[in-house]
Amino acid sequence: MIRNLILLILIVGCNNDYVLPKPKAYLYEQFEENQEYYVYDSECGFSFIANKSSIIDSNGCNLKMHNTDLKSTIFFTIVNVEENISLIQKDFDNKLDENSKNAFYVKSSEYVNSNKKIYAKYFTFSGDTPSNTQFFITDSISKYISGSLFFESKPNYDSLLPSIEFTNNEIRKLIQSFNWN
Repeated sequence: MIRNLILLILIVGCNNDYVLPKPKAYLYEQFEENQEYYVYDSECGFSFIANKSSIIDSNGCNLKMHNTDLKSTIFFTIVNVEENISLIQKDFDNKLDENSKNAFYVKSSEYVNSNKKIYAKYFTFSGDTPSNTQFFITDSISKYISGSLFFESKPNYDSLLPSIEFTNNEIRKLIQSFNWN
């Protein structure tokens, strides 16, 4: 009788539920819907709208746009084209290839405003890549600006995704508002 009771307790008391450790949680970023913008007018012959929460540092014509809330930086490199736009474009393509090694996929889009002589191409990378967004803006004759987005953290696409999407929207606004002076 005792033996049957112990056997019954073992059968009823044992279940096959596995205990899994809780995965790491990441902070969900929430962003204000109504952002404030201003026109950044560069001494190097171009202007664009920028978020007021961004701090722009210039080193000559090269810029760094910092967002301290997101701990992100967009690096702008300005290159004077002297009939070697294909060489500059090849260098940009090499950067894209190197950056996309850890990407699941690369999505690209173009922006063209021929009246203002603005031709831009924009690349986003999904995955744990060093730079999640890269772009260039050119007039296709003498001016070429490339840009890259970097976060001050280890690449972790899932946790950075809300910040990446917010910053990508800011970059799109920057490209669409861009003007050569």
